[in-house]
Amino acid sequence: MGNKSDNAVNFERAKCDKYDYMIAASCGVLAGLVDVFFVGAPGQSVLQGTVDKGADELVKKAAQAFYKFDSRTAGKPKHMPDTLEKCISYLEQAFPVPYDARYAKDLMVGEGVLDSMWSGNHHLYSLAHSPDVIGLIFSIIDQFTNMASFVDNGKLIRVVPRKTSGAIPYLQGTNVISRLFCGFVNWIGHILSDLVGSSSTRAPGKTGRGTGVQMPFYELFLFCDFGNLDGQTIAEIATAAFEEGYDARFAATMAIPVVLNDLFIRVIWALKSRFYAGKDWKYCIPTNKHDDLRVMIIVGTGALCVIDGIDAFARSGAGANPVAFVCRLNLVAWGKLAMMALKELVIRYNYMLDDIAVPYYIVRQAVEEYLLELEKIDIEAFKKETETFNKFCELMDGAKNEDELNALLKTSMQKMGFELPWEGDFDEFMGNKKNKLVFS
Repeated sequence: MGNKSDNAVNFERAKCDKYDYMIAASCGVLAGLVDVFFVGAPGQSVLQGTVDKGADELVKKAAQAFYKFDSRTAGKPKHMPDTLEKCISYLEQAFPVPYDARYAKDLMVGEGVLDSMWSGNHHLYSLAHSPDVIGLIFSIIDQFTNMASFVDNGKLIRVVPRKTSGAIPYLQGTNVISRLFCGFVNWIGHILSDLVGSSSTRAPGKTGRGTGVQMPFYELFLFCDFGNLDGQTIAEIATAAFEEGYDARFAATMAIPVVLNDLFIRVIWALKSRFYAGKDWKYCIPTNKHDDLRVMIIVGTGALCVIDGIDAFARSGAGANPVAFVCRLNLVAWGKLAMMALKELVIRYNYMLDDIAVPYYIVRQAVEEYLLELEKIDIEAFKKETETFNKFCELMDGAKNEDELNALLKTSMQKMGFELPWEGDFDEFMGNKKNKLVFS
């Protein structure tokens, strides 16, 4: 029963009251309004410019940090890169990979294969460019095999790149472990070189934000090469949205109202627990061990998603333009809602199993105690006693009259070691009013 006790300690199975639902829904609606008016769609977002500048600064700082630890004697720039263009160029040169093809002509493929790939979507088509565990796995595989993994028409293909780049990728290291580490670092460095676009698209005088990398797991939509939404498959709609700027940087922008919703609910829950419920501060820490808090966040995120969905539907001509609908859809919020709901179902299912286990445990414990008592019984002695009583019953059945039965009872009691409660003749004993029957 350790699991039951642990759950009782680690999870406070409190229920939400009407105020909790009101608070959660209000926070979700507020965050939804932030999403509608400040996040919007790529190219129209009020917050996108600020997030893009932050991403630019991240790439610059990362490039300069890598430069400081770059011990190469050849190929390294003489001076530390100081502009965004130079920083991207340095990362591109320092972390070359075999899967960085922009067009089908850069790969040894047949006619019609990857014919829709170009510089505006090649990061999405290449699985190794994904900033998630899928991207890491395929990056390591591609670097070890000197091949490239792409998604074409909903299927995974592995192709050989043409040797057209001046920066020839090679896997450093002296053993498997060191090569895996170098491959991991190379993957990180190359992702950073593509995060805010290429050096040619972010050069001084260029006005575009460059083609970034996809948000985590967005590449899985490419395998959904089915459906007919305004003549397009799900994969084609996802690709078109990415080409509009629906990338990792915009995912960071979409995360702002999600974080605000989470933060508002946790702060208000902590204050309500302390000043309304009167709990000690140590029980008011807003962690996910509290059932009511988790439910509030699910409700708040759900309210955010409802506002976001209504806005996306309205701004896309009642869903007539699927690409515009996706561009205004906050996938970060919808993804969090799905994950939290699934996690809550798992938690509740475990609770249900624990509740079922309680009566089972009680019954099992009672049976075990009964079995222990049975083990203490001397079976052989019990058999002898029952045999004696059985013989006595047989003799009683064979008695012909009352005198014979009385004599039989007296003899049997003496044989079994019982003392008679009278002395001498029973009738004479009972005839004396001063005598008393004594049972020992």
